[in-house]
Amino acid sequence: MNTYKKIKTFELKFKKNLWSNLFWAYKSAFIWSWIEFSEIKQYAYWENIKNIDWKTTAKKWELYTKKYEEERDLNVIFVLDISKSMNFWSKDITKKQLQEEIFYTLWLSAIENDDNVWAIIYDEEIKEFIFPKKWFWNLYKILEKLEQNWTKNKNTINILKEIIKRHIKKSLIFILTDDEKIDDEKVLKIASKENQIIIINIFDFFENNLFLNNSNLALNLDKSSININLDKQKITEFVNLRKENLENFKNKLQKNHIWYLYIDTNMNFYNELRQYFYKIS
Repeated sequence: MNTYKKIKTFELKFKKNLWSNLFWAYKSAFIWSWIEFSEIKQYAYWENIKNIDWKTTAKKWELYTKKYEEERDLNVIFVLDISKSMNFWSKDITKKQLQEEIFYTLWLSAIENDDNVWAIIYDEEIKEFIFPKKWFWNLYKILEKLEQNWTKNKNTINILKEIIKRHIKKSLIFILTDDEKIDDEKVLKIASKENQIIIINIFDFFENNLFLNNSNLALNLDKSSININLDKQKITEFVNLRKENLENFKNKLQKNHIWYLYIDTNMNFYNELRQYFYKIS
């Protein structure tokens, strides 16, 4: 689809019917993402006692508290996986197409929140680092890059290392990928120390459930196809193993202060995002 037409389609689909509730959920979740120390002042009884400055209080024999102010300009970075596995599909929509729709929806919320929006497009390495510019041209450029057919594998850890190397700090980073093997905990910990990172795992429903057309799988091989009847016990074993692996992955991320959200092609991703943002706000 022409990139301009795609943007107009997204705009009609989301902004008119769905967007406003999600925007407020996004805004309430991230408005206090970073706050900076402003000054020390006398304590008022309605303030949080956790902010009391005990050192100053001891010196002056009066209660003093630390005042903080929200940083107004939030940097939002979209890290978008364009590796070949994102082209997979079993029904109606590819993972890459789902990624585009999720990205557009989050991007719209960020723009409406007056955030500075960046993007990193990657597979084994960074393919494009897109700096904040006029909103439409940035969006057009990003979607145009996502539209291309990429043929390499992915290396998300390399991208996190690059984020650390570039000293990117105080940013809200959305990583949209199907990568569930980001296993270098040292890198995860360092990257999340100065940034708020959310990994949105994007899957085709079939990948984790092996369910399609009553468990009859048709593999398309050029002009021919093979029909396979999958054993129910093996399906159950596979599904349980996938659930366990993804749960372990989620726990590892949370241990290293990285947030996690799972979305597949059978879900209403808009509702998943909205509920998630209300949950963490």
